[in-house]
Amino acid sequence: MLFTLSWSLINAQTAEDALRFSRVFYSGTARFNGLSGAFGAVGADFSTLATNPAGIGLYSGSEMTLTIAPTIANASATYNGTVGTDNRVNFGLGNFGFIFSIRPQGKNKNGILKSFNVGFGFNRQNDFNNRTVITGVNAKNSLMQSYTNTLNFEQIPPATVQDTYPFDLGLAYGTKLIYYNSDKQYECDAAFGGVLQNKIIQTYGSMNELDFSMGANFNDKLFVGLTLGVPSINYYETNTYKEARTSDTLPNFISLNYQYNLQTRGTGINVKFGLIYRPTDWVRIGASVHTPTWFPGMRDEWFSSMQSSFDSTYWNSTQYSPVGYYDYQLTTPFRAIGSLAFIIGQYGLVSADYEYVNYSQARFSSSQDSYTDVNGKIQSDYKSWGNIRVGTEWRLQNFRLRGGFAYFSNPHTGGTNNSERFQASGGFGYRAKRFFADVTYVWTRMNQDYYLYDPTMVNPAAITYNTNTVYTTIGIRF
Repeated sequence: MLFTLSWSLINAQTAEDALRFSRVFYSGTARFNGLSGAFGAVGADFSTLATNPAGIGLYSGSEMTLTIAPTIANASATYNGTVGTDNRVNFGLGNFGFIFSIRPQGKNKNGILKSFNVGFGFNRQNDFNNRTVITGVNAKNSLMQSYTNTLNFEQIPPATVQDTYPFDLGLAYGTKLIYYNSDKQYECDAAFGGVLQNKIIQTYGSMNELDFSMGANFNDKLFVGLTLGVPSINYYETNTYKEARTSDTLPNFISLNYQYNLQTRGTGINVKFGLIYRPTDWVRIGASVHTPTWFPGMRDEWFSSMQSSFDSTYWNSTQYSPVGYYDYQLTTPFRAIGSLAFIIGQYGLVSADYEYVNYSQARFSSSQDSYTDVNGKIQSDYKSWGNIRVGTEWRLQNFRLRGGFAYFSNPHTGGTNNSERFQASGGFGYRAKRFFADVTYVWTRMNQDYYLYDPTMVNPAAITYNTNTVYTTIGIRF
């Protein structure tokens, strides 16, 4: 994630925002997660409504499922040789839904159509809950120097600074952290560093999708399905950034405290189509296509504050920004999934999915903005690659043992911001005629570079994210 505290980024959506809402890490039932989501050719699990809806066609009866998913997220950030760590615990729902199976009656039993099934409910697609602490000494510059560089380059008159940059630079100017000198240049006290920098990034919320699906079984050979997906985004972010001088040799300036709050909400729509073909009893081949997801009513709301502290020859001050908001549209990329599963009699199965997604296809739009620059950056900064999921399940009478692995490739071009993600899972389950229960543990790891401000001025903070989630599903067949 590339981040700078400049008005140009706070005022508008960024390429990083598009990526955040385009990357989907399918959640759902414990069984689905036990195989790390490699269910595209397996079917008969509620989570497949969000991946390959043909999976609904393999149901032979009706059922209800509910999944709870508590998570412990850990973030470790190394910045200028100093390590900051933090943990966050979150309780969430993985899925809740119903499947209704309709089977032909009477003389229609011997027809090609063996069953027609419908389902509805929700599956979680992304969890934004995390807390990251970045801390370290900067001996070269400060955030205030980044601000003065911007103002001097753009030659902003002092009288218009606060109106031009009301959410960041204007607050710094109003609290005397930057000032206009007799040479008609902006300057600051900590231009050459000597400050301890600390930032706490707290994110909340999730992306969930309501799925309305239907599927059919043709002669126990071909299974087809269609899903109307209605995803919703609720994302909250609070950034607290602090600088404090490391010795008394730095004149006047003692510390600053800048806080920025963002809320993003939106509801979208997409369509998924899938099929599963069973050429023999031991092989299943699956394929699905997801249309781009269109979010027609996205809204960002944000506000910020700045507090300065000086020695006795200066005064301390706090200023607050207005509340900003912006309405826009977002379109996330098309997806295609190819799947293969081998069914080993009554003993178990092995399956794999390959998911193609090109993150450079994401686009912002608005009646108020052409988004030429940010859409161009999306095209240049992101690439197409793919995600791989593999899993296995083994049966011992009424019990099941599962394991899986998933790899989500780095979406960035070049060698920076390596955001590839690894996932490993394991779990077990119990299946009776009318009842089933599953438990799965999922571990994920992702590395990412994060810049406190202008990347030409500061080193990146190397962040490692680890999450530990336990999925517990209970289900009833009827």
